[in-house]
Amino acid sequence: MSNLQIAYTDQYLKWNLGAGNGSHITKPIRAKLATQYLVDMLDTEATVFEPVVSSYDRESVSSLHDPNYVDEVLDGHISDEWVGRSQDNAETALTMFAGTARLVENIIDGQTRVGFNPQGAKHHAKYSHSEGFCVFNDMAWAALELREAGLKPLYLDWDVHAGNGVQSLLEDTNIPTLSIHGAGIYPVGDGNHSRDRDLRDTTHTWHDQSKHFYNWNIELGSGDRELARAMEDVEEVVSMYKPDIILLAAGADGHEGDLWGMKYTMDGFLDSARRVAVLANEYSEGRVLIGGAGGYQAETWTPAIWAGVVSTIYDNVR
Repeated sequence: MSNLQIAYTDQYLKWNLGAGNGSHITKPIRAKLATQYLVDMLDTEATVFEPVVSSYDRESVSSLHDPNYVDEVLDGHISDEWVGRSQDNAETALTMFAGTARLVENIIDGQTRVGFNPQGAKHHAKYSHSEGFCVFNDMAWAALELREAGLKPLYLDWDVHAGNGVQSLLEDTNIPTLSIHGAGIYPVGDGNHSRDRDLRDTTHTWHDQSKHFYNWNIELGSGDRELARAMEDVEEVVSMYKPDIILLAAGADGHEGDLWGMKYTMDGFLDSARRVAVLANEYSEGRVLIGGAGGYQAETWTPAIWAGVVSTIYDNVR
């Protein structure tokens, strides 16, 4: 079985949203830097491959999303995430999806246990439209594909913004979706911020077990302690489902230096990563599929956190 696999290509650097002039808060350089950090940290234990779009990736995207929406993006080069028409962004959206798809194939084939796509976990994308800088929902597709292969996936998301698209797209399945996020901020109106009971001090949880939704809504300004408390509850949920593979949206935008009001530190992220590794060892034979999701300190903390989380999981599942 191979080492940590990282899906990266310089095509990712063509992900220029908004006006396309580099002013958008999503900076694609974060993916390149995170990959470089991991190679520096793990040397030959990190295998980087360039994801190639296959002839069936479009069909895979259309199996999850409205085909008319897929046509609009891939043929019309139109999305609400950028101004006008952009062939580069449209092609990159499919390439980012392909990065996760190739990792899924490699995990199913037994070529790797831990895979990382720094431009993966486009967790806000919905059935017929983009949202929140996300066009094609690779993690929702990955969960369904892994289930089709006979595995039991569980999706965990600690991005500061709730994984609403994944929850929506997996609503009619028995695949559990777990999201730890900032309370009351985007996205709202999707059920992720409902509060039926209080959980300890400043963390609130809501879940609908019949739909396998679990949401931890953490008050803005909270830090590592609250994140750890939510992760303790995650451990209980994971022990109930006993997944064969964990899908992780490892958003770095809850960091204290980011834009959204949370106060997580590197130590908090690494503690959460170690908990994921323990769960993966116990239930999923070390299998973890990781996507970068959000993070807006593109040249500093975001790639450093991604690299730290991925290397910590990899180091602890061997």
